[in-house]
Amino acid sequence: MTRGSGFHRMNVALLAALSTALSIALPARSAADSTVVFNEIHYHPATAEDQNEWIELHNQMSVNMDISNWRIDRGVDFTFPEGTIVPGGGYLVVAIDPAALKSATGLANIVGPFSGRLSNAGERLRLVNNNRRTMDAVDYGTSGEWPVAPDGTGVTLAKRNLNLGSEPPANWRPSAQLGGTPGSPNFPADTET
Repeated sequence: MTRGSGFHRMNVALLAALSTALSIALPARSAADSTVVFNEIHYHPATAEDQNEWIELHNQMSVNMDISNWRIDRGVDFTFPEGTIVPGGGYLVVAIDPAALKSATGLANIVGPFSGRLSNAGERLRLVNNNRRTMDAVDYGTSGEWPVAPDGTGVTLAKRNLNLGSEPPANWRPSAQLGGTPGSPNFPADTET
């Protein structure tokens, strides 16, 4: 055996051990990794469900994000039209009836309509980019660790902090006001930390 081949085997063994150690020590990354995320969901309004359902996205970056041809799928289906921009640090609302929501709130940054209906019992929603990569996902519910107040009382399911992941139920709570806060911070009185 030559010195070079032994050195090579030692390096391969060292790299394999290091890779194993890192995979044990580091937490697994979520499949979703996006700057645009689910932030608020009005899945079971107290009245006029067929007009008042909506999903709010938040751009965590300080620069505008073009989400042309991205889509929300699984529970409902919506493909964002060409030129759809989520403002830096801002919000975009996807509504089942954009005209009704605009009339009720005066909000301008609303798109839609999405097809299908948001399940009152909970379901999985995915935000998928134009390369079919999952950018964010939430599997909301009405039992277990999920807050139950958004299920028909008029409040929304709102992320408790802008920077938290969308999957864990502990990252969500009922909105502080009836109808939620489409197009604006979920809890404006809080520092959202």
